[in-house]
Amino acid sequence: MIALGFLLLAAQPAPAQTLAPELQPLAFLVGSCWRTTMGNGHVTDTHCFTSMYGGRFVRDRHRLTGADYAGETIYRWDSGARQIRFDYYQSQGLIIRGTAAPAPQGLAFELSIPLADPPTQMRGTWTRDGDDAYVVSQEIRSGDSWRPVAERPRFVRVSAAPAD
Repeated sequence: MIALGFLLLAAQPAPAQTLAPELQPLAFLVGSCWRTTMGNGHVTDTHCFTSMYGGRFVRDRHRLTGADYAGETIYRWDSGARQIRFDYYQSQGLIIRGTAAPAPQGLAFELSIPLADPPTQMRGTWTRDGDDAYVVSQEIRSGDSWRPVAERPRFVRVSAAPAD
């Protein structure tokens, strides 16, 4: 019974971390780790969000178990463009850049993946599903149209994010 109590406490949202007003759309993520299961249950994908430098940046540390893959995203406010920008550093050496914006019940993303010439264009949303989950949907540009990515992972808050 005591172990169950500790598990329930670990899954609670962490105390709010200070964020710059422009980064508030990310506030529901910050201070927590979020996880989904993919690949017929063989791979877990975990994102842990923390604020950096007095809330002027947000860090997302991303780890896959069951796969040799990790990454880190740094979100920041671009005052010139008046939008949230991010840089995603992938363990395989790729850097992906994009933007994030508030969307109904979550966030909207646009990004460019520089694996081909021209780079692959993607867009997606993270839609909140209650206080402790969000659902990811993505689309890939194909010519003049967008085609949806079939998988729609649901991330669940699993713990407080570890301190840096």
